[in-house]
Amino acid sequence: MTSHDILTRQLCMATDVEKYSRLDTLQQEVVQADLLRVLEEAALLSGLDRASWERQAQGDQEFAVLPPDTPESVVLSDFIRHLDAALNERNAFRPEKERMRLRLAIEIGVARTAPLGHSGPAPVFVARFLNAPQLKSVLKATSSTNLAVILSDRVYQDVVRLRGQGLDPEQYMKVHIQQDDFTGYAWIHLPGHSPAEIRGLTEEVDSCTSTATTLEGDSRMLTPTEIAAMAGTAVVGAMATDTWGYVRARCKALFSRHEPEKRKDLLEELDAFQQALTATSPAQRKALTTTFAERATAELTSIASKSAEASKAVRALADEASSPPPQKTPHNNLTNIRAGGDFIMSGRDSYVTKEEGK
Repeated sequence: MTSHDILTRQLCMATDVEKYSRLDTLQQEVVQADLLRVLEEAALLSGLDRASWERQAQGDQEFAVLPPDTPESVVLSDFIRHLDAALNERNAFRPEKERMRLRLAIEIGVARTAPLGHSGPAPVFVARFLNAPQLKSVLKATSSTNLAVILSDRVYQDVVRLRGQGLDPEQYMKVHIQQDDFTGYAWIHLPGHSPAEIRGLTEEVDSCTSTATTLEGDSRMLTPTEIAAMAGTAVVGAMATDTWGYVRARCKALFSRHEPEKRKDLLEELDAFQQALTATSPAQRKALTTTFAERATAELTSIASKSAEASKAVRALADEASSPPPQKTPHNNLTNIRAGGDFIMSGRDSYVTKEEGK
C-alpha cells in the first residue's frame, strides 16, 4: 500500500488580498511581504507551526494544506482572531487605498500532493469558497472589517458546532454558493460583526446576484452584469431612433436615484454617444454601437451591483428601452388662415380653423 492509497482528512486554507490588481508593482511587493508576515504572526501566536504547512503561493494568494494533527478548533478560533488583530494593526492609520484586507476560506477533506501543487476535492472546494460572490461582496460592503472568513458546511458542522476553543456557531451566517458546476452551502463570519449584520449583507447580495429574468424561454437567474448588458444594448440601440428622448429620460431618472453624483457626467456621455451615432452613416454605425454598448454596460453594471433595488431598476430600464411606448406624431395647428368663406378643414396631422370674430 502506498501513501496515496491512504485517505487522510486535512484542513485546507486559502487567502486572497482584496483589490490587489489595482496596486502598482512596488505596492504589490509590499503587500506580498505583509501578507506573509501577518500569516506567520497569527500562526506563531496560535501555537501553530507554519513550517509544517504545505504552502503554495501565487502573488496575492496563498493556499496551504495543514498537517493531519493540526488542532482544527485552534485554527478556527485563535488563528483567525490573531490574523484579524494583525490586519487591524497593519492597517491602523493608513488611508483607505493602502489597507490590506483579506478573504479567508477553510475546507477539510482529502488533499494530495501533485506535480503542480495539490489534487483532491478539498483544494477544489476551498478555491470555490474563496471566490464566492457573497464573500467578495460582503467584504466590499463592510468597510469596518479587514477580514472575511468562509467555512465549508463540513467544517462548520464538524468543528464549529462542537464549540471548542470558545467557538460560537451563532456568529456564522449560512449562504448558498453556486459557481459553474459547483453548488453547496458555506458559512460566513466577519470578526467583530453580529450575525444580524452579516444576514443583512448576505440577503442583499443574494438578491442582487440572482435577479430573475423574463427572457422568453429562459428561466435562469441573471447576474448584475448580464442585466446591465441588456440595458446597455437597449439604450444605445434607441439612440438613433425617435424614441431616444423617452429612453434618455428613463436613464436620467435611474442616475438621479442611484448615481446622483455622476448623473451629469453620465448623461453627457450618453448624449455624446447619441450625437456620434446620428452623425454616422448606417453602414458604419454597427462598430460604434458595439463600442458604446460596452461602455454603457460598464457604467450600468456598477449601478446594478449596488443593491437589489438598483439591480431591478436597471432591469426595468432594459425593458423600457427595448419596448418604449409609441411616440405621438406631432400635429400642426394653423389658425386664422385667409380663405374665401368660413370653413374648417382638417387632415390627419394638420388642423386648420377659423376663430370667431376673425
